[in-house]
Amino acid sequence: MSTVQSKPAPVGGLRLHNFALAVRDLDAMIAWYEAVLGFAASERGRFDAVSADYAMLEGGGVRIELVSRAGETARPVDRTAPPRHLNVPGWKALVLETDDLPAATAALVQHDVEIVWADQPVSAHLRSTMIRDPEGNLIHIFGRAK
Repeated sequence: MSTVQSKPAPVGGLRLHNFALAVRDLDAMIAWYEAVLGFAASERGRFDAVSADYAMLEGGGVRIELVSRAGETARPVDRTAPPRHLNVPGWKALVLETDDLPAATAALVQHDVEIVWADQPVSAHLRSTMIRDPEGNLIHIFGRAK
């Protein structure tokens, strides 16, 4: 008789649905993601179970759910600056990519966004620009090094 126990199989058939981001000002954040990053609101609604309003934004094959509990007191978020942000466990940034990082960076400058760094090398093959949205969330944009 064998005493070897097999490991349970991992959950199968999963795929990414969306990233969820809790925000303080839903309307302002929808407007920013549309105007600056080119996302479009595809759905708005309410999650009665958690008393929260939400908007689904889509762009570039990415879906972001912005969710807000209006009237609630928001807890402070750790906004440690890169690279020390990697010392704080948890999700770090929305990471996007572009075929033309210099043009994307120039457009971000025109939108007067908070730029953490602009068009910097991160490896032999990649460069990046990192920004913050109006509520301080990090957005990292990669492009191929020319």
